[in-house]
Amino acid sequence: MRICILNEFFHPDTTGGTGTVLSNLARTLCDNYPNVQIDVLTSRYQYRGDNKLATFENWHGIPIRRLSTPRASQSSTVLRLIVNVLFSAATFLRLMVGRKYDLILVGTAPPPLAMAAHWIKRLRGTPYVYVIYDLEPDRAVSMKVLSPTNPLVSLVRKRQASWLRASAKAIVLGRCMRDHLRENYQLPASQIGVIPIGADPEEVDPRGKDTRFRAEQAIDGFIVLYSGNFGRYHNFDTILDAAKRLKAEQKKITFVLVGSGHQKDHIAHRIQSEAIDNVKMYPFVPKDDYADLLASCDVSLVTLEPGMEGLCVPSKFYNILAAGRPTVAIMSQRCEVAKVIMETDCGVQVNQGDTEQLVRVLTELSESPDQVEQMGKNARRALVQNFTSINVAEQYYRVFAEALGRTVTESPAGLSVAVVRDETNKPVPR
Repeated sequence: MRICILNEFFHPDTTGGTGTVLSNLARTLCDNYPNVQIDVLTSRYQYRGDNKLATFENWHGIPIRRLSTPRASQSSTVLRLIVNVLFSAATFLRLMVGRKYDLILVGTAPPPLAMAAHWIKRLRGTPYVYVIYDLEPDRAVSMKVLSPTNPLVSLVRKRQASWLRASAKAIVLGRCMRDHLRENYQLPASQIGVIPIGADPEEVDPRGKDTRFRAEQAIDGFIVLYSGNFGRYHNFDTILDAAKRLKAEQKKITFVLVGSGHQKDHIAHRIQSEAIDNVKMYPFVPKDDYADLLASCDVSLVTLEPGMEGLCVPSKFYNILAAGRPTVAIMSQRCEVAKVIMETDCGVQVNQGDTEQLVRVLTELSESPDQVEQMGKNARRALVQNFTSINVAEQYYRVFAEALGRTVTESPAGLSVAVVRDETNKPVPR
């Protein structure tokens, strides 16, 4: 089963975005399924930073080929679109002149990349599985980056619909995304697979709160952590408003925001101008310190802006589960994260913009250590039972086998294996 992964970012990206997620998936598949061989086509850039990576790298047996296309400007929508199309075209050309694969796995970074997989299917007959991490142009319209009447939006929606319909399977990260595709793109349920991002229970594990991060930053008491991108589709004003209220009420609760992104300056300005000194900001920590950071808090925050329901699922949630910490999710009840929280009692859902509710929830949790501890145990149990990296890889493997018309059976070692069968239903060597 030879598979080519297409995505703008890949190893050594450690930002927690699609590059990290797909890198982890590729390694888990190759480590556990000897019949799976994976190649990667990606760019020479990481999500953050302008240093160019080598054009080729063999990463633990996974050949990574990096295309020398320009890096898109994050400030110009038009320029970013042009560079994204150039990268997608370069990917298509490389696939046309290179070896033929059994299957292509294509992500949504950049959004036009599925165009390359679509044309390879038409010209070379290679099926593709389309993983929707962030759905465009729906997300851009929701965040008012683009107007719904913009001709570009209409064009991209039509293309997006054709890419989805031509895929062997469209993989989404949650039930809210599945419902969005069914309602807005009329994609049949049989063509949609729901597979969470998941997390490695050995890489991130439950630890005590006496961490290096707490000691180095001299922070104690009840800590509320947000770790990840300060993206435009995450809700931070509700957090800052709640912090102001809790400060005024002299609650011993400290908010720790770790990361960077579009809203960084806005957050920093509010903290300084409004003297919200119970909120501390720090840059991203190295990957080796991430588990220590997650263990430093009492509860973690996951946020989404209104309108983002069904368009993405925050990946940080699954590492929070792995760390054995409760999640306070500031988002609609329709979101996948909120659904899991309600099903497993591993946190609390709070409506966007409801400062009163967030203040009340955090106050109650800070005064209920036994409840926080039990929610943390529930979180870890949910991860181990449903969302481990191995579990996620197993689900992808089954989707790949289905796309290739292979029967999945259990091996003596307990792993699923795909078997090609002839007309008499006898196994055929592959």
